[in-house]
Amino acid sequence: MQKKIAAVLAILLCAGIITGRDCVMAADRLEVSQKSIEAVYGKENPIQIKQEPEISSIMQKFIYADIGNQVRFNQAQQELLKLAVLVSSNTTEDLATYAAGALQSGATDAEVRETIYQCTPYVGFPRVKEALEKMHAAFASKGIDVPLAESGTVDDSNRYDKGLAVQVSIFGDAIHKMNSSAPAEQKHINTYLSANCFGDYYTRQVLDLQQRELITFIAIASLGGCEPQLKAHAAANIAVGNTRQDLLDAITVALPYIGYPRTLNALGCINEIVPAK
Repeated sequence: MQKKIAAVLAILLCAGIITGRDCVMAADRLEVSQKSIEAVYGKENPIQIKQEPEISSIMQKFIYADIGNQVRFNQAQQELLKLAVLVSSNTTEDLATYAAGALQSGATDAEVRETIYQCTPYVGFPRVKEALEKMHAAFASKGIDVPLAESGTVDDSNRYDKGLAVQVSIFGDAIHKMNSSAPAEQKHINTYLSANCFGDYYTRQVLDLQQRELITFIAIASLGGCEPQLKAHAAANIAVGNTRQDLLDAITVALPYIGYPRTLNALGCINEIVPAK
């Protein structure tokens, strides 16, 4: 009888409260989320909307209690992924706050910059330009000297060859077949992919291929409507050593910022490339 009462009490306490791994009462969700926000952002709470306490509370608890408790990434990894989402979604109003939060969580200034740089070939230069301007505002608030040291490893004489080598290491010899079979009038696009997308960005220092591919995946997922490329980079993530769980955690971090339709599309791509066991 006592066991039945205890079970009923547990259900009542947990009813309607979704936190991923653990069941937490609503009061605990608020406390957990508030502590997380203060630890990362201090007094700058990017979730709060003036004169809208209800949705602010809903999103704060969802992001910093539910999702924070679900994913396995540390806080710095989560904040860097959020930067990629903000850049890709062209929603950089609070990017300076998130960049400062990434620094506070343990990410380096170079990691913050490289995360934004890595989005460039996927979301376009204008979005990245605006993001970098907001990033510098965060750096100024932290007293970080700029410009940072350059992280590039290629020059005009080798960017194509080194980029192609990285491209082939991720996607295999199919890249050579794709390049050789491309119609003459579009071969320049294939050349740009190797020299620019992979040569200018993937060969850079600071972030490794696993980190760059995860940023790429979440940037493409944030754009929406790019499912063929999303599937290709889901496979690329697995090829460089990321796991299905890493991909699931990445889209979980992104979910509040990109919504359920794009998240479910990304999940479908993951399931197609690396199905659940």
